[in-house]
Amino acid sequence: MPKIHTLLSSASTPKQNDRVMMIASKAGFLTADECNTIIKQGDNQTAVAGSLGSEDEINESTRRSDVTYLMHNDENAWLYDRLGSEIQQVNTEAYGYHLSGIEAIQLATYDEGDFYDWHTDLGEGDNSTRKLSLSIQLSPSNEYDGGKLEFMKVAETGLSDQGAIIFFPSFLHHQVKPITRGRRYSLVAWVHGDAFR
Repeated sequence: MPKIHTLLSSASTPKQNDRVMMIASKAGFLTADECNTIIKQGDNQTAVAGSLGSEDEINESTRRSDVTYLMHNDENAWLYDRLGSEIQQVNTEAYGYHLSGIEAIQLATYDEGDFYDWHTDLGEGDNSTRKLSLSIQLSPSNEYDGGKLEFMKVAETGLSDQGAIIFFPSFLHHQVKPITRGRRYSLVAWVHGDAFR
């Protein structure tokens, strides 16, 4: 007897995906020198308060951090190219999503007391086409305390070593715990495709 029953006359048997992972991570995606170069680039830009959702709402009871953006230009082409290759590889190995492009890379800075409470990256409007989220650790882990990236009901938290990259579906609830000492830098980005349907 089949496990899945057709509810709609036009429905067909769904295609399965045997590669699904919640979190995919890789150490050493960026070198220490590359991380430091990106940090310096961000420090030379004017930061803005991190916002929420597609309406760019500021709510410091949910998120407190500063952000700048690494646009897709000549200076950052190497990073977008490397990310593009890595995204294709991890999507093939772990997710199997239909993907079309990446949002501008965000450089997030968390100082003492900064945090980002539980949230998902998938939302309404422009955020409805986010399928994969990624985070790249730029700071050495001994330069700060707290600031742990956590995932709801998922035991594995990924890697916290400098240069590590972590992928996860944009619908997965996650948070950044408050920083208790030092400063944490990370890159975050979202990979888009047609909305889940």
